[in-house]
Amino acid sequence: MSRPHSDVFPLLSEDLLQQKRASSIPLIIFAVCLTSVVTAVNYTNYGPLIPTLEADLHITSGQAGLMSTFLFLGLAATYIPAGILIDRIGPRYVLIGSCILLTIGGVLLPLYPNLVWMLAWRTVVGFGTGGAFVAGANIASRMGKYAPLAQGLYGGSIQVGSGSGLLITPLFFAWVGWRGSFLIWGLLGILAVIVWLFIHDGQEVHAAHKIDVGAGLRSPSVWALGLSHQGTFGLGNAIAAWIAVYLASQYGLPLALAATLGSIALLMGVFFRPLGGILLARRAIGAIPLLRAGTIVSCTGLLLLVIPLRSPLLVIVGLAAIAIGTTTPYTPVFNEAAKLRTVGKGVAQGLVSIISCPAVIIGPPIIGLIYSSTGNISLAFSSILIFGLIAIAASFLAGPAVRRETGEPIMAPALASGENPAG
Repeated sequence: MSRPHSDVFPLLSEDLLQQKRASSIPLIIFAVCLTSVVTAVNYTNYGPLIPTLEADLHITSGQAGLMSTFLFLGLAATYIPAGILIDRIGPRYVLIGSCILLTIGGVLLPLYPNLVWMLAWRTVVGFGTGGAFVAGANIASRMGKYAPLAQGLYGGSIQVGSGSGLLITPLFFAWVGWRGSFLIWGLLGILAVIVWLFIHDGQEVHAAHKIDVGAGLRSPSVWALGLSHQGTFGLGNAIAAWIAVYLASQYGLPLALAATLGSIALLMGVFFRPLGGILLARRAIGAIPLLRAGTIVSCTGLLLLVIPLRSPLLVIVGLAAIAIGTTTPYTPVFNEAAKLRTVGKGVAQGLVSIISCPAVIIGPPIIGLIYSSTGNISLAFSSILIFGLIAIAASFLAGPAVRRETGEPIMAPALASGENPAG
């Protein structure tokens, strides 16, 4: 709603603006959650298709893992440019452009069954996904007192997307084959574009701010949060695409059933990511303790999967631990990054995302290479335990660093400073 040009009714104008913001919050949260689902399906939608891709494209398991590598290379390359644009022009325009880009990449990817072609467009999908992810997280962090809940729901929707990529892709494959499956997922991006063309972010008018990427690179908090995030988001997505192959290999399950069971673990995050935001909003736990607990639990869950014992109970507990540990710390990571006083919100969140990427860039092809050469999927999974251990150490360094750069106690809840677009 535009402000009257007259100064006679300033208080009335401000009240109306605040009412508009409050009434638009549910719609904005719905929009960012939809975007989250649309982008996150790309994390896992190739997983159930790995055996078919290997046969049709004549590639190895290691080469199949490059589908994840090039996606997340695209994400990593886009995080900072997207963060800079967000801090300059606001997140909505970045989000619309990113959704258009990932739709184009997703539609063109399956048109030619050649690995090089597919990896090139997979990278374009990564560009769009990275920009949309940072812009969505930025909008969620602008919700003021609703920021923890919005960030948690946004993160939970990522789990919906990842779980749907595993759960629904086998159905698409049965109907239209692997190329049709990729095409359907690519076309889904049009929904997000349409929604954001008709929805404004409902927040303050954005003003350009000085961008200082160097300040983010020099920030101990950014590095600590990013490395911690590598052991939650990074670790979880490194194994997500291979979880169906893991269950099929270890327990002789049909791949479609294995993908369904694997998707259940991812879909559990729908509850646990918002739970993290709720716990912070209610001051039940501090942001950094929650982050530390998440890194420890997720690493422990992976350890249970790689123990050389074929025990369904261990697998169930391990998958549950990974689902809980990789999802509940999502809100503290991005809301704490948004509060740093010396780094813009977009740049801080973008850098945190980049630093968390090594696990998802090199993890999947490493898993594929070890599995193809040894036939032991548990051994392949154990190769990424190092990322979980690094994350645990970083989470314990994050507390003092964040306290210094925000001026708040470590136990303070991760409420984003939504009133200041520069963080």
